[in-house]
Amino acid sequence: MNRKILAVIGMAFLFLDAFSEDLTVINSDNTQYTRNTVHCSGNVIIVYYNRIISADTIFCDKEKKVIRAHGNVIIKDEKQNVYFLDTLSVSENFSTGEGKNIKIIMPDQSRLAAAKFLIKNGKYELKNVIFTPCYDCSHFEELTWQLKAQSVIFDPENYVEYRNLNFEFFGTTIFHVPYLAHVSPKIERKSGFLVPRFSISTKSGFSISPQYLFTISDSQELILKPIITSKIGNVGWVYYGLRFFHGEFNVDASITTTKFTEEPNSNSSNYEKTVIKKIQNSKYRGHIFSKLKYEIDNIWRCGFDINLASDKYYLQKFPFLENTDRLLKSEIKLEGFDGENYTSVKTTMFQSENSEYAPRILPIIERNYATNIFSGTLGLDAYFMNLDFHNHKSAQKVVSNVSWKKEILLLQGHILDFKSVLSLYGLKVSEKERSDYDSSFTTQSQINVTWKWPLVWVLSNYMYTIVTPIVGVTFAGNKKNIDVFEDPFCEINHINFLEGNKCISSYNIDSGDRICYGLKLSGYRDGENLYHFIVGRSTELTSIPNRLEATGLKYRNSNIVSSLDISLPNEWTFVMNSSYSSRSKSWSTIEAGLDYSNKKICLDFMVFRGKQCFYNPFAVDYKIIPEEQKIQKYKGIMFNVGWNVTASTKLKGGVIIGNEIDTLTMKSVDKFHTVRRSIGIEYKNECTTVDFIVEQRSHTIDDLKSETVFQLVVHLKNLGI
Repeated sequence: MNRKILAVIGMAFLFLDAFSEDLTVINSDNTQYTRNTVHCSGNVIIVYYNRIISADTIFCDKEKKVIRAHGNVIIKDEKQNVYFLDTLSVSENFSTGEGKNIKIIMPDQSRLAAAKFLIKNGKYELKNVIFTPCYDCSHFEELTWQLKAQSVIFDPENYVEYRNLNFEFFGTTIFHVPYLAHVSPKIERKSGFLVPRFSISTKSGFSISPQYLFTISDSQELILKPIITSKIGNVGWVYYGLRFFHGEFNVDASITTTKFTEEPNSNSSNYEKTVIKKIQNSKYRGHIFSKLKYEIDNIWRCGFDINLASDKYYLQKFPFLENTDRLLKSEIKLEGFDGENYTSVKTTMFQSENSEYAPRILPIIERNYATNIFSGTLGLDAYFMNLDFHNHKSAQKVVSNVSWKKEILLLQGHILDFKSVLSLYGLKVSEKERSDYDSSFTTQSQINVTWKWPLVWVLSNYMYTIVTPIVGVTFAGNKKNIDVFEDPFCEINHINFLEGNKCISSYNIDSGDRICYGLKLSGYRDGENLYHFIVGRSTELTSIPNRLEATGLKYRNSNIVSSLDISLPNEWTFVMNSSYSSRSKSWSTIEAGLDYSNKKICLDFMVFRGKQCFYNPFAVDYKIIPEEQKIQKYKGIMFNVGWNVTASTKLKGGVIIGNEIDTLTMKSVDKFHTVRRSIGIEYKNECTTVDFIVEQRSHTIDDLKSETVFQLVVHLKNLGI
């Protein structure tokens, strides 16, 4: 008896050795071995080519390299897909084989079923196939959607091919396709058509952007994506991308012959009239966006980010480009990072609605060095800047700063922040006509000392408030002039009122002596923040530089600035930022928002009003121009609502109402109008998202007509449509 057992064990080891690289028997109630075969029955579990297979019976033929499984066959592969079959017969590494009544459950709960499948030369052919990603909704009478096909051929290395394909939505066939093929999901890059984009609006009519991808190589791609519209003409649009060792490059460009229709009005500047005339006479309009990033070594990197358009309205006129930022910035730069030290050389150009006053920075050179000394941080910084304006105006500035800063912890929790700066800078201004700025060479010093004392006020075992009074003093010599590299209209706000330099610029020092004071309150419950409030102002101790009232810094006592963020009961949140003038007893700026959200409804409401300063650094006698001509007033209301009608259906809408800014003169117009309003419905479950929105957009520019846009977005899980 013992000899028989040893013989069986010996045969098992011989068999397992023969299959050791491919197959391992984990469990079997009954196992029979021969020289080239093994037959297992009863709760059989084996591992074969990284797949776990269980069945009632499994037969393995070593010589023919075939495995046959019968009864309750279950397979789990390395990607966590689970297969259920009645019968299975496969050769080595599943290169050939067949099975009946296969059902597949994928890791994301998507399911596929087929009456029969064949494996030939690594290709899979399935008969009478049904596929659906719907799992949670399977207990309803009808699935949200499913695909049915007479046959599917799947080549993992190339394509997926369907014959007699039906798409069903809630049990109803939406469309039938006799033949369909697409790239295999396993293929990361292959030439072919991408999903096109559609749009309908009263301005552009029906628009379509078919897209075709050329995979030039593993690291290069070219996408053709023209825009075809029924009302406003067509656009040629192309994208090219390249990745290489240590970097990447791409370019996105378009061109059209659609004419520019806007005419300058009576308030247009000579510069604006010249620009509009030039656009009207041009045969073409278009854009080019391009980026280059290159890592030279572990310290240095270089590149550029070019964003140019033929005119300021082009990117908003055509669909699919209208969400681009209206301020286009182009930059070429070289940067070096070495610990806390930084070196940068860059040149910058801007395109905006106010391009007449936007300078070209050609270039700005920056070097920052930091080291620890006397328990603080010593900074040595140097800057060179060149601004090139229109009409042959330019300015250069050289700055050298030496700074030292330290945080000092005192007894009883008092904190002192100390910073001193010595700045040496020279300014040269070149212009044909006289302006308010002259060349100069100046040495400027500044010392900032800020005291803070955080105090904890315990309200209960789980609630407390941190109260922090703050007082800061700045000592700096008065400047004779504010140069063109400084914005004299920087506004005081809740972020910078404690800063010695309101411009928060490394190459500028603020003018005069000032004391800042304020209070911070932060409330907590069980470690969760309930509210945060900060309020403060500053007082000038020396003569007041020339500033606009809209900055909140025109008079000796600045505006009172504050910020409040509070979590209210019952899922409400309130946020407010403000600037209050005690001199005029009015709010210069106020922005307040209220938010509510629960499982049924969400509301978002915001009101805002304020002033922005409009700055022309080279205007002659700019200081005596009336203040109302140098500011932009803005005000408006925004409201959004979403209502979850059911667990899967949501109604949503929104409206923005505000005043206008004349983009030609940059002057405020108090007239209120509806800027944008929308209403839509969204249906969403585990396998489908349908989003339909009707949006009305109002434009005040002739070339950008007001329009109504209809958007329908359908996303089917696993198809990406």
